[in-house]
Amino acid sequence: MRRRQALKWLGGGTLALAGGVAGRYLLLPPPPSATLQSVDQLAVQLVNSMDVETRSLACVEYDHPLRQYHNRGVNGGGVAARSLTWEQRGLVTDLLYAGLSGVGRDRIPDEFFLKWPGVQLTNVLVCGNPSQPPYQLVLTGPHLNLRLGGQSREAVAFGGPQVYGDQRGNGRPGLPGNLYRYQFETAQRLFVSLPRSQQQLALLPSAPIQTQIELQGTAGVFAGISVATLAPDHRAMVRTLIDAMVSTYPPDDVAYAWQCLDNNGGVDNLSLAYYQDGEVDNSGQYQIFRLEGPAAVFYFRGAPHVHAFINVAMNGDVPLSVGELLGQNPVVRTGEAVKRLFERALCAHTGCDHAFYPADSVVGRLPAGPIRAGDIYTLESWQERIVIGEIRGSDLRASLGFKPERSRIYAIATTRYGASQLGQLLVTRKSGTLLRDATVAYLRTHDLTSAA
Repeated sequence: MRRRQALKWLGGGTLALAGGVAGRYLLLPPPPSATLQSVDQLAVQLVNSMDVETRSLACVEYDHPLRQYHNRGVNGGGVAARSLTWEQRGLVTDLLYAGLSGVGRDRIPDEFFLKWPGVQLTNVLVCGNPSQPPYQLVLTGPHLNLRLGGQSREAVAFGGPQVYGDQRGNGRPGLPGNLYRYQFETAQRLFVSLPRSQQQLALLPSAPIQTQIELQGTAGVFAGISVATLAPDHRAMVRTLIDAMVSTYPPDDVAYAWQCLDNNGGVDNLSLAYYQDGEVDNSGQYQIFRLEGPAAVFYFRGAPHVHAFINVAMNGDVPLSVGELLGQNPVVRTGEAVKRLFERALCAHTGCDHAFYPADSVVGRLPAGPIRAGDIYTLESWQERIVIGEIRGSDLRASLGFKPERSRIYAIATTRYGASQLGQLLVTRKSGTLLRDATVAYLRTHDLTSAA
């Protein structure tokens, strides 16, 4: 993207820049300081510089469920960096650089969407008080979920899932020009060096949805081939691949991530999978791969471009789970069980007789054990808002679990995406409520056994 294009995008086409100087302050990101202070020092200064209104937007308590969320930016909390003062944006820029390794500072700020606008395209969320740790500062934006502040109180590396990506090479075999192409190349070299029999075990048809990175714990089922069965040189390549994926982050954080891995059997206790739907244009190169074990997920999706997710903890049987305690889940819920939970919440919130949550919107699993609001935020990570509409039975395309009367008009509660799948749904109103919030409210009065 050219600089002029980036400015036009950010400024809505107003390239006069108000005399030049004003445009600089409004549109261009501050450069990083020549000497960076620590993340902790910068976080304290940023929060202390905020007025009451800004702080009310940017700051939440440490155990807010948004601290667990990791998909599409911080919705329902956080403040847009572009709304901050020039000095505050300078602090955010310094936080971005201070929260990365040396090589990370050459990558993240150079990602496709951040290269010119910089932190102007990020949101800032502060969980807790940096002056009285623990705290976590989260920078989110296109292809970015960067957590700063170190390991969480729950002994999760990086404080929770890290997300990175880059648009370059979109839809092209081999990801030409992509900042993270070298990670794909490392994984490709590993795959082609495996014996044919092991390639067949590692190569699977379809990759999990990208946000499905919950830790499964010691009772988990892990797809692909066990790294422990690979030859020593191949196990060393797995370690090199993980080193490449975590190299963006500060050395102390990376060291703790490796400590977590070693505490759970090291790389030998991971499984390695490649996915056929990650092949682009019959290239013979599988651009989606995943390493997973009881307490770690390294998930690289290079098709059509790079979205990558890292989630590592000391104890996968006690994964990150924050926010209000909502109850005990007796069994792991996936697929249809998650769909039914959301549909019950939709009916309870709207009073409609019927609800529809698309099966392909289910992005993960609800673990067994105590469930908190953060688990629901992660489970409904699309951040969909509730839509209510009317449709004639004869126009229904999706199954609602009953045989509709063709002439009857049905009131249906769904999401915007769900509405697109139902048929000729006449939207009568949008509740404005996020489905995740309606589900949290539903579970305050319904136990998870009745929600099955």
